Amino acid sequence: MVAKYHDIIVNKHTEMIAFLCRVINFLEDIVEDAECSEVYVDRVKLSEMMLEFKAIGCKYDVVESTRLFSDKHGIKAELGSGDMELRKLYDRVVDYYARTLRKEIKQYAIRTRETGIEYYLGVLFDGRGFIAEGEEDKVIVPGLPQCFSAHTHPSDYPMPSLRDIRVITRLLVDRGLGHVVETFGNGLAIYRTGPVSLSDYEVLLNTVKKGDVENALREMINRTVVKARFI
Repeated sequence: MVAKYHDIIVNKHTEMIAFLCRVINFLEDIVEDAECSEVYVDRVKLSEMMLEFKAIGCKYDVVESTRLFSDKHGIKAELGSGDMELRKLYDRVVDYYARTLRKEIKQYAIRTRETGIEYYLGVLFDGRGFIAEGEEDKVIVPGLPQCFSAHTHPSDYPMPSLRDIRVITRLLVDRGLGHVVETFGNGLAIYRTGPVSLSDYEVLLNTVKKGDVENALREMINRTVVKARFI
């Protein structure tokens, strides 16, 4: 049996994506726990992997929530000012990936186009990343909690398979942010834009039972917090 190629990636890009994902989960917990109407983050400090935020319209003590969830998500957070809404952070993670780690996976997309063998990029919540080689038209996803991921696709159109939708659903439910299907040309980013609710969860589970990929994806986008866009 031929060993599959794999590589560990740890750099400022994997660490930043992991940090942004932890920030999003931290802020979602703050909003839910303190029952805030909105939170804003300081985008300058965010780019330096620091978090300063301002919570608006909170029903309960934000200081106590901050202390609790800072430890949970491994973030040093301070109350202060902010100029960017939480909802914009989700897009920011995808945009950051497109400017950085995408260059790495695109090299593997060239191989996939030539051989049909798919490759998978995963970023863990602790900032480590990895590349795993799959098989022709298939890649087995390691069972590790991931905050962001991508995989190469042999066709010229980045439409996910039903297997891909199952993987993406699991990632989103486990509080990961999103996944990108990459081809030699375009990429399709599928990611959440808010916390997955119980009703979202039920819809996501039902989509994996559908045999029509396009209708399943359309239902995810129309009925849940899931967003899809070409990058």
